[in-house]
Amino acid sequence: VRELENRVRRAVVLADGPSIGAAELELEGLVAKPASATTSLREAKEVLERELVAKALEEHKGNISKAARALGISRPTLYELMARYGL
Repeated sequence: VRELENRVRRAVVLADGPSIGAAELELEGLVAKPASATTSLREAKEVLERELVAKALEEHKGNISKAARALGISRPTLYELMARYGL
């Protein structure tokens, strides 16, 4: 929810016209790609989880506390996820 609020605020400030689209909200790259029929729910969850953790770490330049806060998890949980996904 916090991330969505931040995206909306940023889009309002940076928007050129009277409307806000996916580009202003920076959602274009986040649209989920359809999973194949053989992908299990667990596999899909792990792929998305890894992508979100990697993106949070990148956005916060490796700052564990800020990345964990942005993801809404504790630092120990983020460390576990980083170890699980080799990040």
